[in-house]
Amino acid sequence: MEITGQELDILLEKIVKETGYDFSQYRHGTIKRRIFKRLLATGVVDFQAYLGFLDEYPEEYRRLIKELTIKVSCFFRNPYVFELLNKIVLPDILRRKEMERGPAIRVWSAGCAYGEEAYSIAMLLVEYLKGKKKELSDYFISIFATDIDNDALTRAKLALYEDEALYEVKKLYLDRYFVHNGRYSVSDEIKDLVVFCQHDLTSTRQIAPPVGVVHSYDLILCRNVLIYFSLPLQRRVMFNLLRSLNPGGFLVLGEAESVLKEVEPLLTLVDARARIYQKNGDVDENTY
Repeated sequence: MEITGQELDILLEKIVKETGYDFSQYRHGTIKRRIFKRLLATGVVDFQAYLGFLDEYPEEYRRLIKELTIKVSCFFRNPYVFELLNKIVLPDILRRKEMERGPAIRVWSAGCAYGEEAYSIAMLLVEYLKGKKKELSDYFISIFATDIDNDALTRAKLALYEDEALYEVKKLYLDRYFVHNGRYSVSDEIKDLVVFCQHDLTSTRQIAPPVGVVHSYDLILCRNVLIYFSLPLQRRVMFNLLRSLNPGGFLVLGEAESVLKEVEPLLTLVDARARIYQKNGDVDENTY
């Protein structure tokens, strides 16, 4: 069964009208494959029948959006990235805070799925500060975790996980920051550092999480999200991320992603394998 471009446009317009989510600038090949999965799941015979199914069963929109924003995540996903965050990024951030005498540390996990990445960053930061004999109370730590999917955020806030989500978790972290009672629960010490909220990275109205108030992040992780966007949408999202990032702040992308050519002069590559970049301190933000 093939979905034509015209048929896709009709469905995307219905999604915008009914839910407010705009997927028109996502990669159409990916979108079509995921729509096709919903056609199979609902048992409808063709695309026109699926449009009628949506009209008859509006709850299908929620399932469709969940499919379009499918989540693949686990704690400390790609351990090499977290190793470099611990060895390079966190020391640099803390050094800057001491020089500036500013105690606020702000992190944004964009496209946070079920919260594993945000909680992993919180554990890494807490463990790093403890290792440096520093008190958490000496800093205002804010880790904002956002996703377009409210159902995913609801699960993230519960902080309950099955064994497979913890495959990469070191025993030290497992013992200190999780409670096991059938499933694994993140400790309150870590949960209290993370704020979850709904945010659409493609929004033209909000460039950063609304709960963040100010857009001054020391570290932004946006991993394996941009690959689903068209190039024009990637450009807009990338510049919004840069506007939200402090001079000298760090941006982490997914292993299959890289910055666009027009963005390269604004960033310094820290590590190619981990896709870690640092925003140049002398960037004139009026240019983007």
